[in-house]
Amino acid sequence: MIENPEDELVAPLGATGRRSRIGSSRRVAATLIAAFLVGAVPLAVLWRISERVAREVTEVKASAVGESVLTTPLLSVRRAPSTLSGEIRIGGLRNSLRPIAAGLPEQSCMEVAVEGRNISETNVNTPLVPASNLKILVAAAALEVLGEDFHYSTKIVGIAEGDTIQGDLWLVGGGDPLLTAGDYPSTEAQPTLTPTHIEPLIDSLKSAGITTISGSVVGDESRYDTERFTPSLGLGIRGTELGPLGALLLNDGVIAASPIKPDGPALSAAIEFTRLLTESGITVVGLPKTGTASGDLPVIGTVDSAPMKDVVVEMLTNSDNNTAELVLKELGKSESEMGTRIGGLAVVLRVLREANINIDGLAMTDGSGLDRSNRITCTTLQSVLIRDGGFGPLTMGFAVAGQSGTLSDIFLSGPMRGVMRGKTGTLTGVKALSGVIPYADDQAIIFSILLNGTGVSNQSSYRPIWSALTDALAKFSLRPAAHELAPLAATDSP
Repeated sequence: MIENPEDELVAPLGATGRRSRIGSSRRVAATLIAAFLVGAVPLAVLWRISERVAREVTEVKASAVGESVLTTPLLSVRRAPSTLSGEIRIGGLRNSLRPIAAGLPEQSCMEVAVEGRNISETNVNTPLVPASNLKILVAAAALEVLGEDFHYSTKIVGIAEGDTIQGDLWLVGGGDPLLTAGDYPSTEAQPTLTPTHIEPLIDSLKSAGITTISGSVVGDESRYDTERFTPSLGLGIRGTELGPLGALLLNDGVIAASPIKPDGPALSAAIEFTRLLTESGITVVGLPKTGTASGDLPVIGTVDSAPMKDVVVEMLTNSDNNTAELVLKELGKSESEMGTRIGGLAVVLRVLREANINIDGLAMTDGSGLDRSNRITCTTLQSVLIRDGGFGPLTMGFAVAGQSGTLSDIFLSGPMRGVMRGKTGTLTGVKALSGVIPYADDQAIIFSILLNGTGVSNQSSYRPIWSALTDALAKFSLRPAAHELAPLAATDSP
């Protein structure tokens, strides 16, 4: 055995055995060189031929159309400028998102989509508590099933004779979550954006010359069931963050000058409407009560809500819990005799399935997202948002960063202010943000981030994550554009 190949090359000529080995090695080397040359020559010839043909074709085309000859090599990435532009822009954003994704709490998911495709995915199929981001699904289903132009109608019915309503005046609820008295919005922490004022119903009575109601104002909430709260909802939330719910909900069930809401919102509405009638000079003889009006009573007046596209804005911008739950019941009403939470949930799931939305891991208990048993994945959220496109009635209903709703006190400075539209979500140990960041007239970044875990709802925990994410997204742009990366002509600079 030869330990060092170099020793073989310097062996004395008189060493016959070693000389024969040297000769053999040289013959092998010569054979390999000859084989290489035999193969290389045809390749070189083919390369020269293809190069000449490509040059001649280019010259013929250029001369035929009067254009300058392109100097960019045939195999240059500049021959696919649109692809190159996308890879440069999206690749840079993808790289900037990696450290953010790596630093997320363990129970979290994040997904970012640009130009209709997801470019960053972290735990996207992990079901997490969404808090109020669940309202996005309810809003999407309402726009799909009820339609943008759907409106709620509240009416008064009764028998008028001369200047008197003989017997009771029935206030019939149509499920309107935005029904208010004129003096109510000023008392709200986040005033109703498009309230349905009840005063026009009083004007209808006055126009008919009515001065007296010989019976009572009766609140009718028969359009929906009488489930006031989701059964599993905590006591600390009932009556404060939500409800009591019903198809006749005036002023969110609040009675003027009363710190406690009655359990029945229809009675609250009857009490408040009686007050407003009395203040307007119409006498009501009987005490407020509840019941179900006969279908053959004459309609005296009707008041309609804003269209559903505006109701959705209220639901999403202000994250209005009552609105979300009543919209859910109206979805149930659209396919059954009575509006129910369970019926509405079935409709939402059907809409998602028909839209081919991935609902693996989805668990919906309510419409507001207040119940902690709700679960959703970033994949489901993103699929719904991407379907809207970032400029549809769903995402146009989101709060505007630093300006409105639940984002009015967030992103008060920096590139997101007045640009990003988003839907927040908050429970103890839960923080969510889904949003849209337009970067062109018809293009937008769409993202969702759900944080679950101890302490994540503290500002010191979620704010740095939100800031890092939005700062990275704000740097994305249309540059370099495809035309800036197109093949170079002979007169262009490299």
